[in-house]
Amino acid sequence: MKKQLLLNILALTAVTAAVTLYSCQKQTGTNLEPIYKSDKKPPVVTNVRVSDFPGGALITYDIPADPDILYVQADYMINQKSKLQVKASYYTDTLKVLGFEKAAEYKVTLYAVSRSEVKSDPVEVTVKPQTPPYLAVKASLQILADFGGANIQFRNVTESDIAVVTLVDTLGKPENVYTSYTKDSTGNFSVRGFSPKERKFGAFVRDRWGNVSDTVWAKVTSMNEQELDRTKMKALVLPGDQIACCGSDLNVPLSNSYKSGDWAFYGVTSNNDAVPARVTVDFGRPVVLSRFRYWMRQNGGAEFRNGTLRFFKIYGSMNPNPNGALDDTWTQVGGVYELVKPSGLPYGQLNSADYAVVNNGSEFIFPLPAVAMRYFRLVILQNYSGGGGLEMASIKFMGDYK
Repeated sequence: MKKQLLLNILALTAVTAAVTLYSCQKQTGTNLEPIYKSDKKPPVVTNVRVSDFPGGALITYDIPADPDILYVQADYMINQKSKLQVKASYYTDTLKVLGFEKAAEYKVTLYAVSRSEVKSDPVEVTVKPQTPPYLAVKASLQILADFGGANIQFRNVTESDIAVVTLVDTLGKPENVYTSYTKDSTGNFSVRGFSPKERKFGAFVRDRWGNVSDTVWAKVTSMNEQELDRTKMKALVLPGDQIACCGSDLNVPLSNSYKSGDWAFYGVTSNNDAVPARVTVDFGRPVVLSRFRYWMRQNGGAEFRNGTLRFFKIYGSMNPNPNGALDDTWTQVGGVYELVKPSGLPYGQLNSADYAVVNNGSEFIFPLPAVAMRYFRLVILQNYSGGGGLEMASIKFMGDYK
């Protein structure tokens, strides 16, 4: 009896395996034809509406109540050479057409497509996209003289994906210098490494569909950029300025090697401090600044902690009020600056990207036009521990003398 039962079980297992193998072969074979095949042409979409916007249009329609329809397809030309196609599921009544070269009238052809990939009759609709974002960005391009090159500024109010390509014209032969890829609402970057003389710089804008604007050209005379002489600099403690603690001195980061150290300037807040806290440097003669680099303390406990600079402002003056007031004898340079922690990790936690900033310092670029100053003031809005004390291992200034 037991022997017979075992034989029955083995036989049933063999049959099951064979059926399973056969089923798998049928489902995973090379025959990918639809289960349901029909040559019937589906009905067309109706009640088509268009809403135009910069560089594109939103097309809304009514889909026939036909369960055989799989999607709606739109075919259109974005310029004289390039044709695009977009598809929208049966379960939506809207599709978006993008990438048009300019503000003009364009024909878009709509099809309802069945599960058997049979198209309906075409329905043609006209869209009138507004000025595409890349052309709006081109209209806002400005090319200004900068230290060691040129500065390119623009606005991208639609926050579209664009590329701003910078050129320099050398003996009538334009050469690509740098390409900035962005979707930020405003842009500002510089190309450097040029000697201080007049050159012809250009810039054009390209979008992700390959549309390219005309080139904007400007003749600019690059300004000289050099590291400012640290032997001419000294700390200037005006009334209300933050005082160095515990034997440290603001003059130390003005002479320290360009790397993080355990001890340099350690400022602490006191009742005599102005609010917000500040420190002042005398360059010894008038200068214009292009950028500066700040190094934080490094001792295993100070990195992106304690008095490491986070949010701050910069001011310059040729003749500051001796009472230390942050009044109209000072000119603000730029807005609020932030020393960003690359990892974004919680306080006290760092990764390799953070340590790269610790070791290499953080650079801050000043806006144009450059502000002439002899006195530099750093106003500490908040350090990495949330206070106003400043810790600084080293600092370097780039620019030129007036």
